[in-house]
Amino acid sequence: MRMTENFVNVEVPDLCYCSEFCPLRTSRTPSNLGHRFFGCKVSKENSGCGYFRWIDPKPSISMHQYPEVESSLMIRCKDSENSCDRLKQKLKDVEQERDTLCEKLKDSEEKLIALRQKLKKVRLERECAKLKLNRLVLLFLIVLTVKWFFNMV
Repeated sequence: MRMTENFVNVEVPDLCYCSEFCPLRTSRTPSNLGHRFFGCKVSKENSGCGYFRWIDPKPSISMHQYPEVESSLMIRCKDSENSCDRLKQKLKDVEQERDTLCEKLKDSEEKLIALRQKLKKVRLERECAKLKLNRLVLLFLIVLTVKWFFNMV
């Protein structure tokens, strides 16, 4: 397979002057909308080297010659941004609901612990009452046995 001059292997990223691999990016500016390029991942403002190379050849016609196409692409771009904003808001709502449910779960677990402690206390009190009743019954039986024994003698 013969490679032409226009062939660019996007699988292998360029190295910038910082000796870092450059990510493949896509332009969103109206004049270069959709064109792919390799660029230094550190911006010039943050001491990046400024390396930049277009991947896709520049079209021979300007998008400005076809305002309806440019307008359509801009509308699609805005729609995508709106969808992204809606998804971000939905994610925030779901995270807020999750946090609320986590708080309710924590409260429920604390109530469950308190109820278990109360149940344990009630069971202990009931066992204590049974023991007292058993002692009383035993004492009553002893008294009856003693009375019966002396009535026999």
